[in-house]
Amino acid sequence: MSRSYYSENAEKFFQEDPNSILGKLLQNDPYSTLQTQKNAWRVQIDILQKELNRIPIDRILFEYTIPRMGRRVDNVVFYKGVVYLLEFKVGEDNYKNTDLKQAEGYALDLKYFQEGSRNCKLVPILICTEAGNYQNKIEMEGDVCRPLRTNTLNLLHVILQASKEFNEPDIDSVSWENSLYNPTPTIIEAGQALYANHKVDEITRHDSVGRTFTQTSQAIDKIITESKRDSKKSIIFLTGIPGSGKTLVGLDVASRYQNVDDKEHSVYVCGTSALIHVIQEALVRDRYSKLKGTDDEETKENIKKNVEVLFQIILHYRKSVITEDAPPHERIVVFDEAQRMWDQHEADKNIRLLGLPPRGKSEPDLLIEHMDKLDDWAVILCLLGGGQEINKGEDGLIEWLKSIKNNFPHWNVFGAPEISTKEYLGDIPADEALDLVNKTFIDELHLKTSTRSFKAENFSKMINHLLDRETKQVKEIVKEFNEKEDKEKYHLLITRDLQTAKDWVKKKVRGNERCGIFTTALSHRLWPEGIVKRGQREFNELGWWLDDEEHIDSSLALEIPCTEFFSQGLELDWSIFGWDACLRPNDTDWDYQRFERSKWKKITNETKRKYLKNAFRVLLTRARQGMIIFVPKGDENDKSRLPKLYDGIYNDLKNMGISEI
Repeated sequence: MSRSYYSENAEKFFQEDPNSILGKLLQNDPYSTLQTQKNAWRVQIDILQKELNRIPIDRILFEYTIPRMGRRVDNVVFYKGVVYLLEFKVGEDNYKNTDLKQAEGYALDLKYFQEGSRNCKLVPILICTEAGNYQNKIEMEGDVCRPLRTNTLNLLHVILQASKEFNEPDIDSVSWENSLYNPTPTIIEAGQALYANHKVDEITRHDSVGRTFTQTSQAIDKIITESKRDSKKSIIFLTGIPGSGKTLVGLDVASRYQNVDDKEHSVYVCGTSALIHVIQEALVRDRYSKLKGTDDEETKENIKKNVEVLFQIILHYRKSVITEDAPPHERIVVFDEAQRMWDQHEADKNIRLLGLPPRGKSEPDLLIEHMDKLDDWAVILCLLGGGQEINKGEDGLIEWLKSIKNNFPHWNVFGAPEISTKEYLGDIPADEALDLVNKTFIDELHLKTSTRSFKAENFSKMINHLLDRETKQVKEIVKEFNEKEDKEKYHLLITRDLQTAKDWVKKKVRGNERCGIFTTALSHRLWPEGIVKRGQREFNELGWWLDDEEHIDSSLALEIPCTEFFSQGLELDWSIFGWDACLRPNDTDWDYQRFERSKWKKITNETKRKYLKNAFRVLLTRARQGMIIFVPKGDENDKSRLPKLYDGIYNDLKNMGISEI
């Protein structure tokens, strides 16, 4: 499939009739092209043919695809070994910050994920046709220039001025255009792309990690096909380290299996309401903006109704399961964050809140029972994170296995050998937990490599070593990070000053990248430092994850921290983690503490200790490119924040080899 709507060498482009070029653009556009877009293309063609025919450019592309972002670069021009990315805003008389971020975002995406751009200089240029002249300055960071600005009359001048700064070897533009693309989309980007009917291979890597993803999807497809063919009921446990792509697999399955006529209808349900709320809102905003002004324009309300059919919150799905006697409409259910399902006690407690009598069943009991009403085949796909149970009544994989063993032994169980490890079973012996009649181990049902931290695939492993107090292993991985070139490495730092941390992440954020502050729900004594968490009713999860820095409750404003309850399954590029005295290192393990009014108290309950440790695991693995850990200095005059409570934490992290600023 062509990456561009139009791709031609310079000589032919300058000689070709503008109407012919426009015709090719329209022919390759899969959407119903608006008159405004046609007019914009006419303007672009006119400007480019007039401005660029005086320099020996090599090739020009129109509408070059950026699959991960679900967008296309207006034009790509190759000149003297440098790639110029042109973003046109026809009729615009102002260089808007959002447009500059868009242009820079294209360049960063290509730099990070496209093989052809790995060793190239990339220069994004925002062209606002009616804007005034702008005094540009060439600022390169990691081979990507800060976006330049120009108008209709100055494009040639800007490119010539920029070219004086470079001395690069020639680029094979055809090879560049078709070079391997290995994206690692955020969950929000992946959801938007899949919902817009992009194929999953367009937005995933094509290296060894990408092949693993494909093999996992194929293994799941095979189980679904065989379950349907043989009229079997199957439950699949897909496991993996944080950021390995479990949610992306689930979104892919849910979006592909939507054939009601062939009885292959699926639904995606999430145990973390924040994740599903953010995905739903992101899909609504994205689709609304794409359709606005077209013949297919829809209201946000109508789009939201359609989105909510496919992507459901466990709270609403659970209510329908409890209150409806009829068999479900869907044959395939994807449960994301399936480790967060309730045990019997917590399930009954929440059923009472609905005004209904308790059922005496765990949440997995209720959900499997619902799918078991189907007369022939059904598939449940559970996406499980190990060591990520963070709330009361969540017992991870164990609750699912107990339910199958005691109540649904006729269901076929599929999982990777990793489900028999302590990470998923805790202290329950594997022989006891997995004493199931119909179980099959498939290696491909475990995702071993993190794609979230695309600059450090073993970052999640390092965090696990850190929380397990395995200092030697942590030091080895941190040393690997520090030895890489600055533009290639995952950035991991510590500081005692919050403003230093904020200045650092602000400097790092470019284009459409996001940053934010995280801290645990038990971080009560970071309040004097300015890190004040909000409760469930006060925290605006949609604004925090999706809005820009002009909103004070956006992550980008760096004012309001996000806790573990609003972040599972989601990620951003750069993070600050506020480490309070609730988790302090000792010689062999951790001291687990919670603050109550005037003093710290030990947490002795093993389950609550596990939840606190898992909260740290979740929050320390949210950043894709870099994280700075803030440990306050404390205050000698405040017994709840004595320096000795924090110095041990800071010194321990520093001893791991983490650099301080």
